Amino acid sequence: METSKAEETKEQEQKTLLLVEDTLTQSMYMSHALGQAGYKVTLARSGEKAMEALESMLPDAILTDINMPGISGYDLVKQVKERDSTRAIKAILLLTPAHLKDAAEILNCGADGIVFKSTIAKRFVDQVKLALEQDCSTSLKIGDLCHETNSTLEKSNHLFLSAYQQILDLQSQ
Repeated sequence: METSKAEETKEQEQKTLLLVEDTLTQSMYMSHALGQAGYKVTLARSGEKAMEALESMLPDAILTDINMPGISGYDLVKQVKERDSTRAIKAILLLTPAHLKDAAEILNCGADGIVFKSTIAKRFVDQVKLALEQDCSTSLKIGDLCHETNSTLEKSNHLFLSAYQQILDLQSQ
């Protein structure tokens, strides 16, 4: 069954995102691209501001840059996952390909997904949509394929398969 653009937008309008990015141009670009795709975006320019925002809102997901002054994206995710009131919020790291060398830190911070920063708005939004749709179950969807994992490798498989999917998407462009 195909969904129309209007139906997709309606579904995405229900998603509230907290975007945490300290670079003004990137935060404006990502916020605009996600807003145009139908997401409701709240912007925080630091990890500290994100924690303050979480006192008054519970978004569907947090998209956070990694390298920020003060609380890093890794530490932000750790704090979110440690709090009972915010633990269920999906936390997605915003990466550049250079961050893949930090695989251990990506896994250890407790993030639920990753998205590569892209200068192509549609590609960026598609990656966010994919990350939001992934449900950290033992079944991981990549394109039309479904990959089964065991629960001990579930999170690491999810993160690395998400990265792999995004790399394939980048190569196909």
